[in-house]
Amino acid sequence: MPFLLIVFISCSGPDKPADTGNTSDSTDILEPETVMEQPDTVLFWTVDIEQKVKTRVYKDTMTITEPQSIINGINSIYPSIRLEFLKVSGDTVYAHIDSSSTFANDMGSFGTFEYISTVVLNLTMLPGINYVNFDFREGSHATPGVFAKTSYDAYKEKEE
Repeated sequence: MPFLLIVFISCSGPDKPADTGNTSDSTDILEPETVMEQPDTVLFWTVDIEQKVKTRVYKDTMTITEPQSIINGINSIYPSIRLEFLKVSGDTVYAHIDSSSTFANDMGSFGTFEYISTVVLNLTMLPGINYVNFDFREGSHATPGVFAKTSYDAYKEKEE
C-alpha cells in the first residue's frame, strides 16, 4: 500500500510545460494586441436633395475601412432596396442592387436620385474612394453606371 500512495502522489502534482528548447526569458512575452472592431452598421450622412444638404449622422471616432459596414447602414434606412457590396478596385466601390425593379421603376426620379446620392456620399467617406459603380437592371427612373464623389461638392454640410 505505501508503494501505491507514493505513485499516486508523484502523478498528481502540477503539470509542467514541455520543454520546447526556447531559452528566452519571460520578458520576451508579447503583450496582447488591442484590436478595435469596426461597427457593422455605419451611416455618415442623410441627404436632402431638394435643399442640397447632407446631414452628418455619424461622426467617426475611428477610420471606417469596410464598405460592408456602410452598405449595412444604407440597407437599414432603405430596407426595400438590397444594396450588395461586390468589391473595391482602385478608388471605386462596386455595388449591385438586387431589387432593381423597385428601385429603378417604383421610386420615381426623385427617390432614385436621393438613394444614389445617399449611397455615393456615404461610400466615398471610405479612405481613397472617389467613385461608386452601380450594377442594376436599368429602369424608367435610373440607369446603372459610375457616380463620382465630386458630383456632390455643392451640397452644404449640416450636423444633426
